[in-house]
Amino acid sequence: MSRWRITNIILVVLFASLALFLWLRPYDGTGTANTMNVKLISLAVLIVFFAFIGLIELIVYLFVKK
Repeated sequence: MSRWRITNIILVVLFASLALFLWLRPYDGTGTANTMNVKLISLAVLIVFFAFIGLIELIVYLFVKK
């Protein structure tokens, strides 16, 4: 397997584990209870972060492919 594919597998596993952690924890980092809105905001921030990583990865892939 190529390093590129291994990196993508690691990123998918990391995303899934962080999403599950954010969704299933009863309290956030400040000690307040997680409501549905807080969970959705946390997941949205995680999705934006991983989308940024994916965009950087796509740009690097396009440069390497040339």
